[in-house]
Amino acid sequence: MDALELLVNRRSASRLAEPAPVGEQLQNILRAGMRVPDHKSLQPWRFFVIEGEGRDRFSAVLE
Repeated sequence: MDALELLVNRRSASRLAEPAPVGEQLQNILRAGMRVPDHKSLQPWRFFVIEGEGRDRFSAVLE
């Protein structure tokens, strides 16, 4: 699959499910996120990984 096909067929997940990415898989996702085009050079990037009980508390704040 080429890049154009990936962009044209992109879908957003409305709800994420378990299991969450961990370890090397999570690092690869974050690394890819840091390489996306940056509109108006708004770097530096900041990613927050929220896990376990912290994720539950954060979810409650957003509701």
